[in-house]
Amino acid sequence: MHQVFEATGLVICTFVPRKVDYHPLAVPAPYYHSNVDSDEVMFYCGGSYGARKGSGIGVGSVSLHPGGHSHGPQPGAVEASLGVQEVDEVAVMVDTLRPLELGEGGRAADDGRYAWTWAGRGPAGPLS
Repeated sequence: MHQVFEATGLVICTFVPRKVDYHPLAVPAPYYHSNVDSDEVMFYCGGSYGARKGSGIGVGSVSLHPGGHSHGPQPGAVEASLGVQEVDEVAVMVDTLRPLELGEGGRAADDGRYAWTWAGRGPAGPLS
């Protein structure tokens, strides 16, 4: 992940195909984190984003992680990343320093399940 632009109140980062840490004990999957001071929006443009596998995120998806929302790889993604030497993910991420508001289009597109994927279930029960 690389920060490519910075403006007042936001940064724009890209995830592109690359070689990952190749030390035998390295864990290439991203770590759990919480953006305390920013909202994070990601647009998944192409490739395969292994950390989100099983979450419903695919090419053309957009995710929103509001400030303070802990997030990271899906259950099992860390183990699946062991031994991986390169990734082919393509995504654009915007971190904002001011809270975002979800508009009418965003609310209409929300499937209501994504936030539950770290628990391995949806709001009404197990994910299928």
